[in-house]
Amino acid sequence: MNFFKLVPLALAGMVLSAVLSSPGFSQQPQPAQPQPAQTQPVQTQPAQPQPVQPALKAQEHAANLDVGNTPTRTDMYCSGFLTNERIPEKMFVAGGHNSPDQTRYAGASDTIFIHGQGMKEGDRYQIVRLVKDTNNYEVFPGQKSALHKAGMPYLELGIVKVTDVQKSTAIASFELSCADVMPGDIAIPLVEREAPPFRKVTLDRYTPPTGKPQGRIVMAKEFDTFLGSKYKAYLNIGADKGLKPGDYLRATRTYSYSYHDPVAGLSLKATDYDDTQKDPHRLPSGELSSLPRRTLGDMIVLNVQRKSATAMILTALEDIAVGDGVEMMDISDAPVLAPISPSFTNAPQPEAANTSTTPPKITCSASPTSLRAGESASISCEAVSPDNRPVNITYVANGGKLSSNRNQATLDTTDAGPGPIAVRATAFDDRQLSASTVVNVNVEAAAPAAPTAQKLMELDYKPNSGYVDNRSKAVLDDVALKMQQDPNLNAVLSGSADSGEPRSLGLQRAQNAMAYLTKFKGIDPQRIQAKAGTEPGRKVEVWTLPAGTTLPGAAPAQPPQGTSQQEQPQTTQPPAAEQPPALQPPAAEQPPATQPPPAEQPTATPQPTPPPGN
Repeated sequence: MNFFKLVPLALAGMVLSAVLSSPGFSQQPQPAQPQPAQTQPVQTQPAQPQPVQPALKAQEHAANLDVGNTPTRTDMYCSGFLTNERIPEKMFVAGGHNSPDQTRYAGASDTIFIHGQGMKEGDRYQIVRLVKDTNNYEVFPGQKSALHKAGMPYLELGIVKVTDVQKSTAIASFELSCADVMPGDIAIPLVEREAPPFRKVTLDRYTPPTGKPQGRIVMAKEFDTFLGSKYKAYLNIGADKGLKPGDYLRATRTYSYSYHDPVAGLSLKATDYDDTQKDPHRLPSGELSSLPRRTLGDMIVLNVQRKSATAMILTALEDIAVGDGVEMMDISDAPVLAPISPSFTNAPQPEAANTSTTPPKITCSASPTSLRAGESASISCEAVSPDNRPVNITYVANGGKLSSNRNQATLDTTDAGPGPIAVRATAFDDRQLSASTVVNVNVEAAAPAAPTAQKLMELDYKPNSGYVDNRSKAVLDDVALKMQQDPNLNAVLSGSADSGEPRSLGLQRAQNAMAYLTKFKGIDPQRIQAKAGTEPGRKVEVWTLPAGTTLPGAAPAQPPQGTSQQEQPQTTQPPAAEQPPALQPPAAEQPPATQPPPAEQPTATPQPTPPPGN
């Protein structure tokens, strides 16, 4: 089986073959991206090889697919840096407007508090953070040692302006946000940086060393490993090597480095040649340095420290990795190009800076302005910019829950207590100029829940018996206690009988339970209603009715309570002769203490008499 080498040696063989067939090494073209000296129509005949042209040696930015542009303000102030000089930490972020609920601040409407001495209104500070790589893996051998010499890594998080100072705390708002600012981040006085010009430089794919200062990419922003256009690289050369902002460097990689790299060199484990080759020549490992050095792309220096520099990748002909080399380029003859602005941007051009600095205007209203807890209010806002700038709106409230969509917001008061809720709406434009307004929504206490009838429990009876046994009495004792504690509470006793029992037994069971409550617990009969239930069963349902409520279901079969014994219909008072013998409980079940004297027992609720001989 044949094994094919993926990258290094095959590429080297192709390069050597091209060199031998070309008039000279310096005339070597780049096969992937040819650039003729003059613009020619694209040839669509792959079978006819194109002649080698000397002008193909140079590659310009316009000929590459992955090309950067002029550094922006974000590039200049948000790229981070390495320094071996400790940054003063006497001023730091202590919190923000919504502390401790909020710990990350980056929005245009966010306010942070800086603790320290010597600050005054109008001062501008850059927020930075000393960081560490939690991954102990070295991208290239000796990376930790190189970083130790170059300095400690700092992230640049944003620029803020002090609006007020109280005691040893400054109140500041964002002018530029790069990343989330958190408590503990460091504030240092802002040093203005001028963006370097963008030049039209050319790249030779295989440029030999020129003798200019060389260094290495020892780290990247946010600990990236592979870099492309617009990525930020940290170098181990700086002002000590004559580097300054605006300088251009080429990224380089030797084949010796690729062959010995533990990852890129994995291809060496495969066979180098085809099985049909007889006695192929092999390049001695000691001759790897004779292969040309590859140019991977170029970069522009953004800021410089004493022994380090931050650069932005402009052109990436292929992946650039941490550990690759850099070499300063000669750009004395490279013309300066005008910045390229995207067609979709609404940012003002530098040469046409907007001299007007009028902040937006915003008005808001709430509907309704007063509601009960649990209801929602709509907040409608109108925001305009006198300078015709794009405007966004943010909302915050000191209560309830807010959900917003552009110029509309909804305030949910489900969990809010009674009282006013202030909703602040802030309009800000792309220059971070802002204006705010506050609308108040008054929240009233939620309406009390309407009282409803409640079924407390059921009393169970033996077949063909209306006797109130001890278990039922214990239940009725609880009912009596509730009614004694709440004088406005009434009760309904709904008695039922099984299909094989007399129809009148259900009402008699309810009347017997009522007699227990009125005679032995002292409950006013006017507060109790006994009725026949509609569902079959040997039971009495006990319902409580707060004032102003009625029992759900059919109307009671019994007239209102409180009528005299003579006024009650005889249909609810069956004669003793008609009562079934099963209603007479044995003497053991009938406690004498619960039997009222015959003279006091109402005819509507007859209580059975024990058998003779008791």
